[in-house]
Amino acid sequence: MLERICNALSFGALSVPPMSLSGGFTHRMFRVETEKGTYAVKLLNPEIMQRPDALDNYRAAEKGESLLENAGVPILPALRIGRRKLQRVDGQYLYVFDYFDGQPLQDEEITPAHCAKIGAVLTRIHGIDQRSCEAIPPAQPIDWLRLAQDLLAASCSEGALLQGVVPLLERVTAAAQEAICRLPMVEALCHNDMDPKNVLWRGEEFRIIDLECVGYANPQQEMLDLAVSWGDTEEKFKAFADAYFAAGGRPIPDAAAVYDSRRNYIDWLAYNAGRALVEDPRERETARQQIRWTIGKIRQDLHNREQILSWLKEISAP
Repeated sequence: MLERICNALSFGALSVPPMSLSGGFTHRMFRVETEKGTYAVKLLNPEIMQRPDALDNYRAAEKGESLLENAGVPILPALRIGRRKLQRVDGQYLYVFDYFDGQPLQDEEITPAHCAKIGAVLTRIHGIDQRSCEAIPPAQPIDWLRLAQDLLAASCSEGALLQGVVPLLERVTAAAQEAICRLPMVEALCHNDMDPKNVLWRGEEFRIIDLECVGYANPQQEMLDLAVSWGDTEEKFKAFADAYFAAGGRPIPDAAAVYDSRRNYIDWLAYNAGRALVEDPRERETARQQIRWTIGKIRQDLHNREQILSWLKEISAP
C-alpha cells in the first residue's frame, strides 16, 4: 500500500522499508523515506471515513489548521499535494507530512517548564479567533446499559466491566450535561486533542500534531482538560495554568461547571464501546484496551476533582 501511495503521489521509490510510528488509537502512521525525502504518512481509519460527515469534518479542520499555521503556532501541517491536503489512493484516505524527528514525552519526562510552554501556546491558539455563540448544541445522549449489553452479547469481557459502572457513568453524563448549560456562551479555535501524545519534542523544540480535530469549542474546557492532562502534580498543573493566564488567557469564574462539563472521556468511552464490535480484530483489541483505560481515567478524574478545583482557586489570574 505505501509503495503504491508513493508512486501515486510522485514521491519516488522507497529507499528503505517503511517504519510504523505511533499514530494514536484511531489512525495508522508510518515513516516513509524515498529518493525525494522523508515523510510521515497517516492512513485514516476507514471506519471513520465511511461516516456521512467525515469529509466535511476534515475540510473544516484543515481550515483551522491553516489559521494555526498562518499565526505561527508550532504545528506540523499536512502537505498540499496537487492543491489539496487530504489524499485518496486506492480508496485509502491519508495525509502526508514532512518528517519531524521528535518524540512525545512520557508522563515522568514532563517538567513544569514543558507545561508552561504548552500553556502559553494554548493561549495563542485561543486568541486566533474567539466569538460568541447563541446556544450550546445539546450533547448526544448515551445509553450505557445498552452498550454494555451489546458487548456482553458479543462475548466481550469488557461488557461486564462497563455494566458494573453504568450507575457511575449515568451520573457523570448527567452532571456534564447540567454543567454545560452553565458555561459562558463563547467559543474559540481549539486543537481539541493537544495532550502529551500529540506534541513531539526534539530538545526544547516542539511541534503540535494530530490536527484533524481542530475546530471551535469552549476554550475554558480545553484549558482545564489540558492542564489536567499535562499537570499530574500540583507544580506542573500550576505551571500550565499560570502560563496560560499570564499570556492573556481568560480566567475561569465557574471552575466547577467547567470541570464537570468536560465530556472527552465519556464520549471516548462510548465510541470505543461501539468500536469493540467492528469486524477488524486490530480495531476491536484497541477498543477493548481503551475501554479499560478510559473507565480508569473517569474514576481518577472524579477522585481528583476537589484537588484540581482547589489548585485553580490558588492561581491568581489577571
